[in-house]
Amino acid sequence: MYKKILVPIDLLEDELNLVILKHVEEIAKLSTSEIHFISVIPSMELFFGIEIAALPESNKDSAERSILAMRALEEVIKDVKIADDRISCKVSIGSAKDEILSYSQEIDADLIVVGSHHPSTSTYLLGSTASAIVRHAKTSVFVIR
Repeated sequence: MYKKILVPIDLLEDELNLVILKHVEEIAKLSTSEIHFISVIPSMELFFGIEIAALPESNKDSAERSILAMRALEEVIKDVKIADDRISCKVSIGSAKDEILSYSQEIDADLIVVGSHHPSTSTYLLGSTASAIVRHAKTSVFVIR
């Protein structure tokens, strides 16, 4: 049914990631779909302001952070019971919502499997990133708690 499934992974949510991966394994058993994992790390500008982008070190730091994030993502999914040839991994830098939605369109995802954690009264039932993805995605979204 699904040909390409996008699975955003928050590297700071170990327990939620385990739950997400169990669901993804079960979904993957139903077909030969490609599973695309993505982890988004915030840009330094989000923390320090736009001035940091002008510093030459910021590009070096971003590259190093991306490498570390890819290693962490690979560690999170290392035990997933899906054939390696069906899995791809990507790390992006920026707004989680924007990067996930953009990558979803880039790969023409049929489904986004996203975790939701710690909702507040301002986000009601979903976390803010999950809520934004549900609201703006052009494909089906499966929310995992």
